[in-house]
Amino acid sequence: MVINILSATNGYISRIKNFSPNACMFLIYVFLISFNLGVYKVIFNLYILRLGYTEDFLGLILSLTSISTGVFSIPSAIICDRMGRKRTLLLSCLLLILSLIFLYTTTIKEMLAFFSILYGASSALNIVTGSTFMLENSKPFERMHLFSMYQVLYTAATMAGNLIGGTFPAVLAKITSFNIGSWHVYRITLLLSLLTIIIAFLPLFKIQEKRNNISQHKGSYVFLNLLKSELVFKMIIVYSFYGMGWGLALPYFNVYLDVILSAGSDEIGLIFSLGEILMMIALLFLPELTERFGKIRVASIVQLLSIPFLLMFISTSWLWVAGFAYIMRSALMNLANPVLNNFKLEIVTEEQRASMNSITWMTCYIFVGLGTFLGGHMLAGGNYRLPFILTCGMYAAAAILYYVRFDKVEKQQKASEI
Repeated sequence: MVINILSATNGYISRIKNFSPNACMFLIYVFLISFNLGVYKVIFNLYILRLGYTEDFLGLILSLTSISTGVFSIPSAIICDRMGRKRTLLLSCLLLILSLIFLYTTTIKEMLAFFSILYGASSALNIVTGSTFMLENSKPFERMHLFSMYQVLYTAATMAGNLIGGTFPAVLAKITSFNIGSWHVYRITLLLSLLTIIIAFLPLFKIQEKRNNISQHKGSYVFLNLLKSELVFKMIIVYSFYGMGWGLALPYFNVYLDVILSAGSDEIGLIFSLGEILMMIALLFLPELTERFGKIRVASIVQLLSIPFLLMFISTSWLWVAGFAYIMRSALMNLANPVLNNFKLEIVTEEQRASMNSITWMTCYIFVGLGTFLGGHMLAGGNYRLPFILTCGMYAAAAILYYVRFDKVEKQQKASEI
């Protein structure tokens, strides 16, 4: 096992040496903003609840973020093509820090709602631009490694953010007069995490812009042609189920651990970070797995394998069992992400990539928002297990549809390359 990990790691190192300077700068940027996300994932939900708001309001502002991410995906593709990839990423970073400053400091409902929407807009710009940027700054033979390395660094930074974000409130409580569970220590932790976003501007400035040759007035035609495509319609269906399942459960793992299993923020942070560690190890083998078995089969199988662990998570009253189940579910389910992001862009032309990215993410995040809103109301009504059960069904449907609709497409694509 250790030998296999070392071999996979050496393979990654050899590929990394060939990554373009632009790709390397982008990966540094991803690491820095993902650290902030790791802190956010552990602390923000708990912070809102500690302010005195209920789960349904939490579900509302989280759903507004997701829905706005989806709604702004289409304009983001247009902005991405017109402004260029570098400027769009800079704009995303600027809006990200602006929205989070207010989300972490205001307690007014309307302000929290508004800046949740702005946070979603910044996420849309980053998501739509990121995959397109990586595809355009990599060669076909190294592309799966770049997308996997993106996921590795995202995971590593999120893990670090989970761990530090989870333990820092306890450290603050010891050196201040604040209670460990008070909103004060959570707010300070969240605000300090913004430093990494400020630093993230530096690698973006070093990117050498490669302007694409897409005519600015062709954007609407590209969208219309894609929407008429049967292949795109099938991808939209898959992302609908995937997004709904994501929204119902994923935002509420820390709330479930906090309320049902009485876990502290340090324990939640540890569980989340261990999940990221296992996923990093698994990602090292992803390019080899996809080359041997195919991208579609691997993505579908890992999603199905995650479902029993999700059921285990809600079926135990023991924190360590729930923690193990979360770690396994997270590692398996997230293995599908780089495959999904890579494959959907490879089946369209260069001028369609930003549009394809925006259409799929728009679909996904709108359904994430709907699922998050419904999940928050279920939790507020005391139905803490129902959102996770429904997620199992959604993930199963997404995995099966993905395999049925796209396995043949991938085989035809490989045959045409020979």
